[in-house]
Formats: sequence, C-alpha cells, structure tokens
Amino acid sequence: MHELIKEIERQLEMDRIEEGNMSAEDVLYIVKGFKRPYLNENQQIVLDWLKESCKLNGLREVIEIMGFLSTTGGKMKYKQVAYAYGDLNDDELKHVLQAFSQWSIEQEEAK
Repeated sequence: MHELIKEIERQLEMDRIEEGNMSAEDVLYIVKGFKRPYLNENQQIVLDWLKESCKLNGLREVIEIMGFLSTTGGKMKYKQVAYAYGDLNDDELKHVLQAFSQWSIEQEEAK
C-alpha cells in the first residue's frame, strides 16, 4: 500500500493529475498501471504480436507458434517478432508473458 501511495505522489509531481482534483478514473489509471512492468521495444513488439495473434488464432495456437518463432521457418514467417523474441532475456520474456496474461484475463472479464 505504501508503494501505491508513492506512485500517486509521483503522478502528482509529474502534473498528470491535480492535487485535490483527482477523479475515480485518475485513481483507477494509477492503480491499473501500478506494478506493471515497463517494456522495452523488443518486449513491446512481442507483446503486440501476442495480442494480435491471440485475437486472430486463439490462445492455444499462439502458444504453439511461440515455440516455432526461434526456428528458421519462424524467422521467415514472423521475421521482426522472431528476432525481437530471440533478443529477449529470461526476465524480459517473463515480463512480456506477465503483461500478456494480464491482458488476456482482462479480455475474458470484459466479455
């Protein structure tokens, strides 16, 4: 809870929200963004691809395709994504999967 208060104070300092004039939407925005990892360019490329592929093909097929990315065929079919994926270290990949999982859960809840 202490960290959340610090994040709200940080947002206030950055003038994203005005002190004493914070709406419920402002608070919700801060809370939803709290503890979410900030992604680098390669992570964002992979995350965007995961989301789009999931919408088009479904979750199970996306998981299968992820295993295909590092192969020659994967690099040919999904060039930019495959190279971005290949450049991720384990921690970066964990953050991508965490963000994708959160997005996937939010999609289900919105139904």
